[in-house]
Amino acid sequence: MTPRAKRILGKSIVVTIIAIVATFALSFTARLALHMPIDWLSWVECTLIPILIGMPVGAYIFAQSETIQDTCDKLEKSYAALRETHDRLAFVTSHDPMTGLLSRGGFMARMDRKRDEGEYDTLLVIDPDHFALFNDKHGHSKGDEALVRIAKALVYLTRPGDSIGRLGGEEFGVLLRGVRKEQAMTMAENIRRLIEGMPWIKGQQDDLKVTVSIGGAEIPPNADSQDILRTAERCIFEAKQRGRNRVSFDYEATRFRVVTS
Repeated sequence: MTPRAKRILGKSIVVTIIAIVATFALSFTARLALHMPIDWLSWVECTLIPILIGMPVGAYIFAQSETIQDTCDKLEKSYAALRETHDRLAFVTSHDPMTGLLSRGGFMARMDRKRDEGEYDTLLVIDPDHFALFNDKHGHSKGDEALVRIAKALVYLTRPGDSIGRLGGEEFGVLLRGVRKEQAMTMAENIRRLIEGMPWIKGQQDDLKVTVSIGGAEIPPNADSQDILRTAERCIFEAKQRGRNRVSFDYEATRFRVVTS
């Protein structure tokens, strides 16, 4: 006998016993009150009727209860699996698979958050210098490794509430929450120095050093995220014009010209 059948039978027997006891109590009490005799037929009726009626009805009810419980358990497991799949899919679609950072879409969604009056964030856009040359010299696998190490440096030097994303190719974005331009410039300079000082290719004297240019833009309330991103990217071009491996928050449109990375 299966555990399920044992549970149904056990519950049915308990209910039937209770029904027999209740039937005897009610029947004998009524007979005594009405001065009716208690014969052998009374004993048979009080015993057989609960068994013949109570057992089948109890077994059916408890079987249905077990079926409903099994269905609920399966639904709960299916829901948990569906929720886990949804969370995993949401993470995959909003994060870059190589670095584990936010994807461009996920990062822009963070930038679009509503800010209260007087609340400012600051955007940093980080772009490695001469990265195409790095890839050509050391191979794309080393280039990918360099991007992962840059991503780790960004995570190391930012706060838990900040957002970090890979905006595309070798370009990264950092959203410094509640930070104004002056503090952001200091944090950007720390990022630049850390990446500049990191060892990249060991055992090669002609190693191509990896540096980054960083452009920044303050984000006031109700600002357009795309405009802020374009401003920060223009600051990167400004930094590259001035020699690369530097931080720029002072883009001037009259001085802008396209510079290759």
